[in-house]
Amino acid sequence: MGDQKRRAGVYLIGLMISVSAAGCGTEQIHTEQAAQVPKQLSGKIASEVTEVSPSAPPNDDKEITVVETRHFYTGPPHHSPPPVGNKIAYLTFDDGPSNSTRKILHILKTNGVTATFFVIGTETSEGKSLYKEIAADGHALGNHTYSHDYNRIYKSPEAFIKDVRRLDRLLEETVGFRPEILRFPGGSNNQVSRKSGGRGIMNQVTAKAKEQGYQYFDWNVSSTDAAAPVQDRDMIIDSVLSASKGKKRIIVLMHDNTYKTTTVEALPVVIRKLKAAGFRFDKLQKSSFTFQFLEP
Repeated sequence: MGDQKRRAGVYLIGLMISVSAAGCGTEQIHTEQAAQVPKQLSGKIASEVTEVSPSAPPNDDKEITVVETRHFYTGPPHHSPPPVGNKIAYLTFDDGPSNSTRKILHILKTNGVTATFFVIGTETSEGKSLYKEIAADGHALGNHTYSHDYNRIYKSPEAFIKDVRRLDRLLEETVGFRPEILRFPGGSNNQVSRKSGGRGIMNQVTAKAKEQGYQYFDWNVSSTDAAAPVQDRDMIIDSVLSASKGKKRIIVLMHDNTYKTTTVEALPVVIRKLKAAGFRFDKLQKSSFTFQFLEP
């Protein structure tokens, strides 16, 4: 009972933080964090990112929740072939590299697990070293756009691809290859994009990404570590486990962020409990099982 009260108290505090005096919602918190992400490692990118306005979404979007905080998919039904064989978990980490990257890599190596890192752009020597370490450890590198700047990348399909190509070039120069997989900042059906590109921008951007040969991945299990500035460790664990029940293939959304220390703390427990539930781990590639909120 004491532990439940503690967890409830932590969750309530996190919820209170997430709702500022200006009426800032969960989507706005994630947007503000997204604008700060490229500043995790100092360098050229930090001076180029424009802060994203935390204004509220249009009135007609009040019934739409932020997909990054969902435990379960609530969009149109998918008609994927039934999975065969053992259960597979794809752990994915967005927004790195950061000061948490090496801690995550150490945990993955200790537990014999491969994962996927959807990274953003940093041209510092430390950032490039982390790209190399991720690849050297056998993990997949995915494109999460160079700038992660919603105002910039979602202005038009052309602007999005330009930003993606910039990170492609950086990764090719650094690790020797360009990713064929990507994840849209905010997910493929985010509403923040409408502020700069209009209501139908994500349909256009997803179609453009497909046209350019990329496979994109959303998620069907959220750790909810983006639902609060620092989510409760046990909430992260419980969210992953509850959302994984009944699934044979899971793509787990987590974040590689300097300030999300509880994600790092939760990771070993998540891995251990998913293994106990019969999951093996793999990294994403273009031909892997995918889950897409929005299909162009």
